[in-house]
Amino acid sequence: MIISVGVGVVVGGLALVARTSAVSFRSAARAASEPAPSSPKAPSPRAPETSMPADPAAPAFTPVDRFSADPAVRAACPADMALVEGDFCPKLEYRCGRRSSELGHGCAEYVRGVPCGGEPDPRRYCIDRHEWPNRVGETPRVYVNWFEAKELCQSVGKRLCRRSEWTLACEGPKRLPYPWGFVRQPSPCNVDRAAIPFDVNAMIDERTREAEIARLWQADPIGSHPACISAFGAYDMSGNVDEWTDNLADDPETNQPSTLNGGYWGPVRNTCRLSTKTHGPKFAFYQVGFRCCADTIDGVEVPPPKPWIDREREDG
Repeated sequence: MIISVGVGVVVGGLALVARTSAVSFRSAARAASEPAPSSPKAPSPRAPETSMPADPAAPAFTPVDRFSADPAVRAACPADMALVEGDFCPKLEYRCGRRSSELGHGCAEYVRGVPCGGEPDPRRYCIDRHEWPNRVGETPRVYVNWFEAKELCQSVGKRLCRRSEWTLACEGPKRLPYPWGFVRQPSPCNVDRAAIPFDVNAMIDERTREAEIARLWQADPIGSHPACISAFGAYDMSGNVDEWTDNLADDPETNQPSTLNGGYWGPVRNTCRLSTKTHGPKFAFYQVGFRCCADTIDGVEVPPPKPWIDREREDG
């Protein structure tokens, strides 16, 4: 079994978090077009990737949905991207209506009809239908740090999604806590699989890292969950692999530029809005991947997005 992994930088310790000062965060973001900071022996993220061949046990299908058939979507975005057109809510509090006894996510069902607490911001952009490399049947790429995710998106003429862009694409126009609705289970997505304890030393050592990732691996090939789709047509936004987002693009003065959204296959919250902010941009791990966003290509003019200052929201 070959797992598609990125070349990452990991600092030892249980948290495996690389932290940097606020000044260096902003400096690093301004230099995002420069090569990602990695070992001199590490290949460039632009180099050809190692990907797992299509899994013969995976469902044999090509997702065809109303989004890809919509002429407006085809005109606005490349074939491998979905059109997101709607109002982003800058302040929305999920309210739990029914608690869960399960560890990890805490809430079994969220309250419906919670109003937006801020002024909605109209958005129109494209988002990858799937996690990188955005090709059905392949393994989502992991062990990529935030810098590398940004550079990989840039290498194909896209950008790493703003945190607000990722959130809107997941919530849809009805601002759902999950892409599929308000109730945790049954879920059409790859969530709530049992967590497997990881070996820190095996993960840090390049000689044993790929074998350790394979041992921990519970993600599914891209396209395995056709019902795990948001209202805008993006797949696997909850579960499968955690996804890097660009918090710095929303909040240029933040000390936490690199955010993770969607959660992974384990028993974690997986909601659309809550983000993990505690990992620095050099962090890379066995369940961390990403997807890309881009401007529309049909010439429709849209106002630039407003800043999203959301510094009180904690790790979710």
